[in-house]
Amino acid sequence: MPYGPPGTEGDAFNQRAEALRRRQHHSGNRQPPDNDQCSSYYFYLDKSDIDIDIDDPHIIPAADTAETLFEYYKAVVHSPFPILGDMFEAQLQMFFTRDQGSPTFVVGPKWKAIMNLVFAIGARYSHLIGAEWRADDHDHLVYMWRAVHLLELQSISTLVAQPDQVLIQAFGLLSLYYLTIGHVSRAWYMIGIALRHAQAAGLHLRHEDPSISPRRKKFLAQIWWSLYSIECVLTSITGRPRIVSPIDCTVPPPGAKGTEMATPSRETTTSSAFSRRSESSASEPTANAGVDPFNVAYVRLDILMDKILSGLYSAQKSAKSWKAAQKEIASLSDELEAWALHSLSRGSTAAIAASSEHGLSREQLLLYLYYHNAKICITRPCLCRLDLRIKGQNEESTRFNQKAAEACIGAALDITSMLPDTPNTAWFYGNGPWWCAVHIIMQALTVLLFELSLDGIHLTIDKSHITSCVDKLIRWLGSMKSLDAVSESAYNVVARVLNKQSKQEAAHRQLPQPQPTDPYQQPHDAQDITLDPQQQYQPYSQPLKLQQSYVAWPSADPFDSNSFYPQSNTDNFYLNDVSGFEYLNDPNAGLMDFGQPLNLFYGNPYEVTFDQWE
Repeated sequence: MPYGPPGTEGDAFNQRAEALRRRQHHSGNRQPPDNDQCSSYYFYLDKSDIDIDIDDPHIIPAADTAETLFEYYKAVVHSPFPILGDMFEAQLQMFFTRDQGSPTFVVGPKWKAIMNLVFAIGARYSHLIGAEWRADDHDHLVYMWRAVHLLELQSISTLVAQPDQVLIQAFGLLSLYYLTIGHVSRAWYMIGIALRHAQAAGLHLRHEDPSISPRRKKFLAQIWWSLYSIECVLTSITGRPRIVSPIDCTVPPPGAKGTEMATPSRETTTSSAFSRRSESSASEPTANAGVDPFNVAYVRLDILMDKILSGLYSAQKSAKSWKAAQKEIASLSDELEAWALHSLSRGSTAAIAASSEHGLSREQLLLYLYYHNAKICITRPCLCRLDLRIKGQNEESTRFNQKAAEACIGAALDITSMLPDTPNTAWFYGNGPWWCAVHIIMQALTVLLFELSLDGIHLTIDKSHITSCVDKLIRWLGSMKSLDAVSESAYNVVARVLNKQSKQEAAHRQLPQPQPTDPYQQPHDAQDITLDPQQQYQPYSQPLKLQQSYVAWPSADPFDSNSFYPQSNTDNFYLNDVSGFEYLNDPNAGLMDFGQPLNLFYGNPYEVTFDQWE
């Protein structure tokens, strides 16, 4: 079936469009997938109702509760997202000290909003780790809505107001909070607003004004890169493009030599950014303290992740040849390994024990998990039946595809091996990327399920080891779902996918069939499978060499491989011929679903075609 040539010229574009039309025609009477089918594999909670009536947004918690919530925030948010400076802690202590004896002590509503967002994030974290003292399950929502009312976000004038530092910080914290509760689309909206305000304030530019102290420059730069890192997480989850590219920024990143963002001469990445306090400073870090090397490594990996997503998963990828894709994969793999050489304490190929006793600090555990996350994103295009999609590849190109697929599977297995065999959610939320823990697990799980659906054609180890890792990740989701609605939703998505397989198919692919927890899923007969958790593997981590192949890059768009739209709608702007009259009564008529899963991680591996490599 023709796919058309690569290239950006009009003729190449027309040939690809014609090839698409022929494939749609060839599909004949095949029923196009509806939007509900696509969204059924989306496990985030954007559609859930989180509205709460707030009588008085100025109510504050008890001083000891406020202190505990702030300590949680400081321990698990300030590194790697130093949005707030040291002054906030001093201000918070002053506020609660004076408030006890001076009821006339008044602060601005924006500062109170930031305080409530800090409490909301801390309260959300306390529920995830199962803290014994935690309050009502919805206390974090109460704090969040108090902040929303204090910021007056119901008014459009707030969103278009003159940008200021406190407003930028508040928008960034609100985005992070939405991310922690699984409302990734809301988080994406808010981080976009925060970055737009930050751009308007010039935070993305290097300040050359001599009247601005190095301490102040460093603090503003840390705000910018914190927002940048939050957007990186959301871009990886949603698949949507970023607002600002690093090439448009002149603000020095952490670690830039000769700037206020330089690292200290002697310090290890295991040091904690928030362990150093300042008694004399107001709102910024200390004047002579260097940037934590962990933040240096974290932001550099974020910048590399931007190159990965824009280089391999942008909307223009169909204009590239597979040779260009292989070149991009090889180059990005080299960059990732160079980053790992300088940032990972035990090297990229170090064997990590599957236990909380592996001795890694929290910062190093985060870097290792994000390293494997980046490797999966780089090599994922090769984890498919490229031999069917691209005919006549030479031996070198075929070998490249195989090695990249092995590296992708190896990264997923490495993520699995870093989790204890017995699920320990408090440890994972306390030491791992708790703001996107489900994303990390689902990313690894999807890769392994996809390989099993391909009958293990890329495996160099026994299939039973892959099955045992799949079972382990499912058990982790099952353990997390009692504390987190996002985990429960993800668990049910996996159960729905696996239970669509018949007993014979499950036995052939050695797939487990977990029991779903929602009443709408009726599984097939479960199949007991003997697992072998002891089998070891050798992940491929050598640099990938450039290959020679001039075949068109396989497209990942469902529109390019399926009859997504009926042929009668080819020239219709609105989906399914929705009339203009309907839009007068329903402004959402005919629109795609609010939250769209990124095929790279969350597509159904048993229904996508072999050339839907993301």
